[in-house]
Parts: sequence; C-alpha cells; structure tokens
Amino acid sequence: MFRVNDCINFEGKEYVVLRFLGQGGMGHVFSIEEKSGGSKFALKFLQHYLPGDNNHRSLINEWEKAQKISHKNTIRYHGFHDGLSEPSTPYLIMDLAHDGSLEDFLQNQTSLMEEDACLGIFHQIIDGMEAVNEILVHRDIKPDNIFIDDGIFKIADFGLAKIAEEKTRSKTFKGWGTEPYIAPEAYRSETNTIQMDMYSIGHVFYQIAALTHAFGSQRDWEHAHITFVPRPLNEVNQNISPKVASVVNKLIAKKPSNRYKTWDCVRKDLVGSAQNVGGHKSAIDKILKSKISRDLEAEKVLSEQQLKEKELKRKNDILSFEFKNEIVQPITEFVDNFNKVSGSSAEMKISEVSGIGDLACKIVFDGKSVNIWFHPLTESDVLSGYANDMWGERRLHITKPTVKGKSVMAWGGVECSDRTGLNIILVSSESDEYGDWYLLKNTHSGLAQRRDTRPDPFAFTSDELVKEIHNVGVMHIYNLNIKPLDITELVDFISSAL
Repeated sequence: MFRVNDCINFEGKEYVVLRFLGQGGMGHVFSIEEKSGGSKFALKFLQHYLPGDNNHRSLINEWEKAQKISHKNTIRYHGFHDGLSEPSTPYLIMDLAHDGSLEDFLQNQTSLMEEDACLGIFHQIIDGMEAVNEILVHRDIKPDNIFIDDGIFKIADFGLAKIAEEKTRSKTFKGWGTEPYIAPEAYRSETNTIQMDMYSIGHVFYQIAALTHAFGSQRDWEHAHITFVPRPLNEVNQNISPKVASVVNKLIAKKPSNRYKTWDCVRKDLVGSAQNVGGHKSAIDKILKSKISRDLEAEKVLSEQQLKEKELKRKNDILSFEFKNEIVQPITEFVDNFNKVSGSSAEMKISEVSGIGDLACKIVFDGKSVNIWFHPLTESDVLSGYANDMWGERRLHITKPTVKGKSVMAWGGVECSDRTGLNIILVSSESDEYGDWYLLKNTHSGLAQRRDTRPDPFAFTSDELVKEIHNVGVMHIYNLNIKPLDITELVDFISSAL
C-alpha cells in the first residue's frame, strides 16, 4: 500500500507519490512524479488482494489488454508490477489525465450543453472506442472510465475487457461491470460483441447531453435495461436535434441486432446530423421528432404495462415487448396513416382488448373488424399422450411445440370478420432471446372432408395450434405453409379484409 510522499523505484527511475486522486472498484489511484524529469503519471494499485484473486487478475488483464491499444483517445499505459516480488503491492503506471474523469466533468456542469459541444465529445469517444474494439470488448464503459487531458477525452480501465466471441463473466464476479451501463444481453452471459460497448456508450452519450442517466436512478437495473424506455433526448435537452437523438436511441436499442454494426456507421450518422441545414430544417426536424415519438411509443406502452405487472417473469416481459413493437406498432402506424389520408367520414380504430392471460387488440372500420391475439406459451401448451416405451411400459409422452427445429416461444392469430385469417409464430433465436417471427398460412388440402367450413386461408386457435403446429410440411388435411414474417404482407392482408 502506498501513501503520499512514498517513493517508488520502477525500471531504474524513481517516482514520488503526490496526491490521492480517487478510488475505483478494485484499487486506489494517486498521481506520481518522476524525480529526475518532473513528468507526472497516474498510479493505480490494489490496497487489498490475494495473488490470483479477481482483483489481481483484473489488474493483470488491464495491463495485458492496454498494451495492445494505441490511440490519442485512449489512456497510454507505461508499466506494471505484479506484486509477487517487493514491493508486495501490485500497481500500474499510466498517463495522468490532468482534467479528471468525464464523471467529474458532468457533475460540474450547471446547464445543458449545446449540440456542437456534445458532438465534439461524442466524436472523440467514438474514435477511442473504435480503436479499443479493434482489439477487445471493453465491458465496463462508464463516465468514470473516460478521462480528460487538456480537452482530449480518453478511454481507460481495461480490467474487465474480453476479446470478442468469448462469454461474459457471471454476475457473481466482483468486477462484473457497472449496472447502469450494462447491455441487456450481458445479464444472460452471452457472447461479447462490440454492440455491448455501443449500448454502454449510448447511455454515456445520453448522460452527456441530458446530465442524467436515461433511466434515472433504479433499484433493479436489469429490469430497467430490459423493459424501460427513456424520454427522447431531444425533449430532455432541446439543444439536441432529432437526428442526434435518433443516433443515441439506436445505440441503446434493447436488441443487439438493432444497434449499429460499426463505429464508422455511428460516426457517419452523427456527421450527417450536423448537415441538417437549409430552408427545410424546421420541417425535417418536425418529421424526425414525430418519428422518434412513434418509435418509442410502443416501448413506452410496453414499459408501463410491465411496470404494472411486476409479477410477470422477464420472459413474458420480452415476449409482450416483441408483440407490441413488431406487430401492433406497425399496424397502429398503418391505422393512423389511413385516418390521415383517407378522407373518409368513418374512422378506423384500433384498441386493446382485455383477455385472460393473453394480449389482444381489435381493428374496426365501416362495420368490419380484425382481431389480433397473442399468446405466450406456458407449460400447458404441449402435446401429451400415453404410449408404450421400448420395454412395453405405458408412459406419458410430452411434445413441446417446435418450428424448423426451434422452440416456439409464443404464437398468435389475425382473424378477420369474414373468417379468413393467418397465424403468427415467434420461435427462439440463435442470436438473442427476443426471437424470430414467422407467418403461418393455413388452407384445406385435398384430404379434407370439408366439415371445417372456414374459408381459406384461416387462423388456427391457440388450442388448435398445440396439435397442428407439428404438421408443418406434413401431408395432412390442412396445408400449413410457414415463412419468415414480412410485416408489410401482414398489413396488406389486414387492409384487404377491411
């Protein structure tokens, strides 16, 4: 352990400890000065540790990873002592950021910054993160780990960094991350991707512009990251344009696949936002502002619903989020657009319908209607029956619904007043837990005895789907044709029924 005025000898040079700078998750940081040259550096050391424990491994990891990264917007590391020889305190020597951390900077702000100032910071952080992510996934991005030196913003602290494609550490690991900035998929110990860092940076950008976290203060951060929707950034800070707010929204999208693919894409969108000039600027901003509100409205509705139903498990929270955002929201936009341009005296209406454990909505227009229902699968949604096993013993066999070898997470139906319909199926995804949508079109085959008088195509009920989903691609009294969902095709089907 070091104290002010202590001397450190490292690689033939002597340094004196000047002052305490702060305490991080696993160590203390002091400023030090080289006695002969007067150069100042930062010293991070572990106050308490056991060789090979989590803190010690993190410090070693930080040194190993930091050596591979060289960029003006990242902190440069100069030396490392593992503590296994005298002195017995492990430490790192790195560049000293004379202006403190981004966290310090934000706490000292007394008013919201202009967009140009925010963009200047954003671009520096993007440049640094691009260099970092070429080597590794940081996994602990937060304002405390971004430093400022003579106006230059620098990324630091690679203690929890992992290479891409490795799995995240579990929540039991002491240095797992900082919860207000952890991506939703990290809670499930999924493969590390730069999209995890993008999510964290998105929240940092929001905080820079809004001077508050997008989700405020929370007790259950996991629940917040999975279900909460922030207030649009351009409403919190009216200096921020809808274009810039859209970039931040995309960075903090809950589904990794909805975030940016590369930092260069983020950079280009931010550069494009600064080119929003000319006589149409006001009109463009108005349109984009409306779009942001529409894009977030479904998440807000879902968020409110999930907050009211705290007893729901995370699985059902996510399933209802999928239905409202990817099915109901596009259809609602269609209804709104129709009412704006139709010129009809009759108004098309869409409203939620109360169900028992299921989500549903109804579209009504000119005496016709379309019902849309959604059912998250439960343990009771299985095909069961008794049969003899290989030893001739009668046993209960249970078959869970699957499509193309993947488990069915939920299903639903679109049922028109003329009795035609389609089914929607949500199956588990290999990339994330939000699932993939399929459209199921059912018709009668030549084998049907036509006691079923429903017109083609028709929608199976939830009880029917339990039995019939296994007959996809099988010669049967029904033809079950399934393909990836195209929401435009679903909207067209609904419009043809009205």
